Amino acid sequence: MATPLGWSQGGSGSVCLAFDQLRDVIESQEELIHQLRNVMVLQDENFVSKEEFHEIEKKLVEEKAAHAKTKALLAKEEEKLQFALGEVEVLSKQLEKEKMAFEKALSSVKSRVLQESSKKDQLITKCNGRREARAAPQVNIHGLFTNSPMTVPKAGLYPNFCPRLRIQASPVLRKCLQGPGRSRK
Repeated sequence: MATPLGWSQGGSGSVCLAFDQLRDVIESQEELIHQLRNVMVLQDENFVSKEEFHEIEKKLVEEKAAHAKTKALLAKEEEKLQFALGEVEVLSKQLEKEKMAFEKALSSVKSRVLQESSKKDQLITKCNGRREARAAPQVNIHGLFTNSPMTVPKAGLYPNFCPRLRIQASPVLRKCLQGPGRSRK
């Protein structure tokens, strides 16, 4: 630093001392000003303006209102979901009951069909046994041998059968009585 005007270079020691102290104070103030400028730059980088702050604060309030609205909507939809899940559970139980009832009914129908089938088989066996028992005497009576001149009509009735004595029989019994190879038209 240069010597101020009016001060001599070789002056008294107290003037030089004052000059040195003044120079140290000025240097420390310059250093302080430099630090303050750095702080101001950091503040400009790290802080926002009042207008930006108010704008962001306004957006935050709007966002909180939208969040509250969404939360209420979510609660309403969650309530609907719980109701629907309850209905699904009730319907699942009802479906399970109906499935069990259907399986029970199906089992009952299957057993009834099996019983009816067994009865049918017994009737067929009984009819076949009676036909065989009846066929042997008819062979001797009517001469139904292969070389016999007597023929059997298509309806399965024999010439000495009385048409007024016909008995109504069920289709299964009729089929049994007709025998294999004969069909009623």
